[in-house]
Amino acid sequence: MSDEKDLPPKMRPSAQAAPAKPKPRPQDPVEQEFWNRCQDGNLYFQQCEGCGSFRHLPRYMCARCGSPEWSWERSTGNGTLFSWTVTHQALHPAFAGEIPFIAAVVELEEGVRMATRLVDCALDELELDLPVTLDFEPISEDFRLPVFRPVAIARAEG
Repeated sequence: MSDEKDLPPKMRPSAQAAPAKPKPRPQDPVEQEFWNRCQDGNLYFQQCEGCGSFRHLPRYMCARCGSPEWSWERSTGNGTLFSWTVTHQALHPAFAGEIPFIAAVVELEEGVRMATRLVDCALDELELDLPVTLDFEPISEDFRLPVFRPVAIARAEG
């Protein structure tokens, strides 16, 4: 059986290849703008022009003061680990080769919290308030996903 078609479907090399990681599918233009801005290698959050607070997820009105006026401002990309879970089951086949992985909530210097992945971090190094910094994972030729890594790792690589 040297030809792929002679193998059972699940044993064919083409069936063994991991599919592409899914891209976010925004339902709203302001959410799409967030993902578009990530593609330049920086992270941006909305900042209310009424009270100055930052917000994430993107939305049309400030939850603090109700103002509909806002601008996109570049984040420092620095924050701390607020919460995490170690995921041992891939809910999408594209992530099967990366389990276990760390699904995290990062609190950024701007005060917003963001669900993300923590990369290049040993499980025994996880702790609340672990300093982290922004990085981007290319998941296709035209799309980058924001992820975070411990500051010590980022400095050693930089």
